[in-house]
Amino acid sequence: MILGGRYFQLSNALFHFDLTPIQLTVYSYLVSCAGQKEVCWPSMKRISDCCGCSKNAARAAIDVLEHEGFIRRVHTYADNPFGKTRQTNNTYYILPLPPLSGPAPKTVYREGTTAGEEVYKQNEGNNLQNPP
Repeated sequence: MILGGRYFQLSNALFHFDLTPIQLTVYSYLVSCAGQKEVCWPSMKRISDCCGCSKNAARAAIDVLEHEGFIRRVHTYADNPFGKTRQTNNTYYILPLPPLSGPAPKTVYREGTTAGEEVYKQNEGNNLQNPP
């Protein structure tokens, strides 16, 4: 069993946004880190290691995810014992998915013969009918 059998869910609508594989992976990782709290603060090294990409690719993905409204990033700072301020891990807030830009494309299924003739075509009501 991996990680005690924990899992997380993503909306199927996520596949209707034009996210690259790295952006989708980084978003999925942030969602898995956040869990039900919808907030997490993994390091950039941890994100890149877990997502199988470079730190620069992870940063670029986070920039896009933030710009498109999937996450909100808050830069976090801490003072060290010598009085100097340094940046620590960012805090990431998982936001509700942004609205889709248009209706989802309709899928049309066709069955054919080896000769290339169309046998059945799916209509709007998802019923198969013979071609005209």
